[in-house]
Amino acid sequence: MSFLNYVTPADSPAQQFARKQELFNLLDRIGQDMEIPPGRYKEAEEKYLAVSDVLHDCPTLSQYDPQVFAQGSFALGTTVRPLHGDEYDLDFICFLRQAHHLQHTQRQVYDYLHKRLANHGVYSSMVELKNRCVRVHYADKFHLDITPAVRNPYCQRGGLYVPDRKLVIWKASHPKGYVEWFTPIAALKPRLRLLEKAIEGRHVALGTTEKLPEQQLPRGILRRAVQFMKRHRDTYREQHPLHADYAPISIIITTLAAHAYQLAVSLGEYDSEFDVMNAVIDLMPRFIGIEQDWASRRVYTVLNPTTDGENFADKWNDPKYYEVFTAWHQAAKHDLRNLEVLRGRDEIQKSLRNSLGSVETDRVFGLQTQRINQAREQQTLHIPAAARPSIAAAAALPVPRNNFFGK
Repeated sequence: MSFLNYVTPADSPAQQFARKQELFNLLDRIGQDMEIPPGRYKEAEEKYLAVSDVLHDCPTLSQYDPQVFAQGSFALGTTVRPLHGDEYDLDFICFLRQAHHLQHTQRQVYDYLHKRLANHGVYSSMVELKNRCVRVHYADKFHLDITPAVRNPYCQRGGLYVPDRKLVIWKASHPKGYVEWFTPIAALKPRLRLLEKAIEGRHVALGTTEKLPEQQLPRGILRRAVQFMKRHRDTYREQHPLHADYAPISIIITTLAAHAYQLAVSLGEYDSEFDVMNAVIDLMPRFIGIEQDWASRRVYTVLNPTTDGENFADKWNDPKYYEVFTAWHQAAKHDLRNLEVLRGRDEIQKSLRNSLGSVETDRVFGLQTQRINQAREQQTLHIPAAARPSIAAAAALPVPRNNFFGK
């Protein structure tokens, strides 16, 4: 029996476990690479504080005691670099604590914010009008979307109203409450089985996984699942242009994933974190409400769990939205599960490039190759000693070649 065949038995439990763990670690690294880089995060923070100071110093806005805070993926820790380009979308709320929805129109609170920035020497050429927010552009780096808000007196949980300029109505929202709802769910720990990875100590031929850099705190399974699906949605939209306008928005993906993760964690044990990610995607459709209205038409709901009156799927009265969600969801399920049956580094990289884009995928694989080659040259690449007491004293065995995912 050759050494190669001995260290890579086909479909051993140890190999299956190691493959799943390495797959999750790859997705973890790609998710980390899609996040806003530390340097740009610091710059965005400085710009955000500067804009906040300008708003607080406004003679008009200051009468209403403005409070500025982050919302969306920036606050949730699920930011994803755009598929093309490098400009991040960062969302903020300007909460006018002393304004009242019966005393101020939607147009008024929007104009307070817009006029302050449009008439300011620094920001006048950087401001763009949007339906619910004022966008401040920082060319080729990021843009800040600032949404004005007032208190929603009908929400007992501290919710807000945000203006919809086109519909001329107040829309219920609760961005801070949403973060407070999402964060403890993301912190839940699934129960992972301790598999018999050491049937024979040498079977663990994939023990070359590097840890995340210590300065980067791990995001956890839920956040990585959300990032995977948001980026997969972006590539799906590009590959299916007729579906592009109907692809699910990020808040729907995030809400369904959080509900699904909370349920998945409660259901039992899993072999690996990769299996938990699969369970999350599988369970998401359970949390879409489907009813019939008076005309026997289907009504779809993905409710904001933190305030009454906000249906994230309010556009789904056009059934095309649900049809495209279903098609995209099936594609995401398939592409994630298919990774497990692929063999060979090139096949996995090709699949991830197709579903997540080439930039981050190629960068992560390139860095991994570089580190493995350096470790091999320095003879520091080893198969870890087995964990079972009977063979725990066995020495780690040098790995003579890259045996990534078996073949």
